[in-house]
Order: sequence, then C-alpha cells, then structure tokens
Amino acid sequence: MATAAHPSVGVYELDPVHSTVQFAVRHVLVSTFRGSFSDVTAQLTVDDDGVGLVGRVPVESISIVEPAEFRDHVVRGADFFDADSFPAIMFRSTSVELDADGTATVSGTLTIRGVSRAVTARGTYSPPRSDPFGNVRAGLELRAAIDRRSWEMTWQMALPDGGDALGWDVEITAQLEFLRAD
Repeated sequence: MATAAHPSVGVYELDPVHSTVQFAVRHVLVSTFRGSFSDVTAQLTVDDDGVGLVGRVPVESISIVEPAEFRDHVVRGADFFDADSFPAIMFRSTSVELDADGTATVSGTLTIRGVSRAVTARGTYSPPRSDPFGNVRAGLELRAAIDRRSWEMTWQMALPDGGDALGWDVEITAQLEFLRAD
C-alpha cells in the first residue's frame, strides 16, 4: 500500500506558461478532435486539513479560432459551451490523494454550462522542488473521461453509414505546474 505524500504546507499558484488543459473527442469515427484552453487559473492549497485544488477556465480561451462560424457554434452556441450564459468552466476538489509512489487521484466537482457533476481524475504528482531561480515548483498531470451529455451538451448527427458524428466521451487532460506563492 502506498503512503500519502504531501507538498510542504502553503499555497501554490498555477504557472500558466508551463501548464496545459486539453480535451479530446472522437469525430465522425475517423479521428480525434483535440482542443485546449488558455488563461487557465488554478491553486493548490496544502494545510493541516489536507490538499485542495481549485481551477477555472474561461470558455472564450478555447483554441478553436477558425472558421469563425464553427467557433461561434461551439463556444457561444447553446449546443455546446454557451459562453455568453456560462463564461467559465470550474473545478473544485473534494479529495486529493497524493501517494509516495507519485500516483495522484483528485476527486471533485466539475461545472460546465452551470451543471455540476462529480469527476475523478487520475495521474501523477511531482513533489515540490527548487528551480534554478529560487522558486519552489510542484506538478500534477491528470486525466479524466466524462460523458458530455451529463453537462447538457447533447448535439449529435447520425452518420450516413451508421454511428455518431461526435463522440459522447470526452477525455480531459491537465498538465499543471505550480509555483509556491507564500
């Protein structure tokens, strides 16, 4: 059995230059469409009660740029993110388990389009270490799979030969690097 590993007590802010949040979904059964978000904010807090993770992603920061009609349909349209009504995607942990072997399990509430659902992400944890510039950094790499229908993203078209134009399952990956803030 792995033992718990915790970073030093303190607050760690996301380093956005060295962090990435992405999603992937099957498209017309022939490829995987991938997108990413910029302007991600997150905070890892460690105190005597344990470890907490909170994150926020502005929907407008999605990597889909062209064509403009497609971006408007996905980002602003009611079929997908509906950014005018729901400008941000939020995550708040309810449990963060960091094991001595580097395994990480983060459970929490993911809110998309105003709908909040429980999600568990698994991956790896890199404990705090000093960088060459005197900063202390820690890392989390996490992966979770969600069914987009659970967040009321139900757009679909049938393919002429059978099957769905867009997969229901969406893989979310996050490569998060944190800087100790205090």
